[in-house]
Amino acid sequence: MRYLMTFIWAVLLLQMVNFVLNSLNSGPELNVINPIIIAVIFTIVVAILDPILKPSKGSNQYES
Repeated sequence: MRYLMTFIWAVLLLQMVNFVLNSLNSGPELNVINPIIIAVIFTIVVAILDPILKPSKGSNQYES
């Protein structure tokens, strides 16, 4: 569920960035596909990094 919410937020935020940058550049048309592709890549990166960055349950960094 958290990856689904990550994807939804990534799509929303990247679409807003795309709109603002396209408006500043006076672009002819709004490209909708590129932010979705970047959001998918971002969600995959988050899904890969999540188990890597979680500490194991039994480990404590202060134990000797």
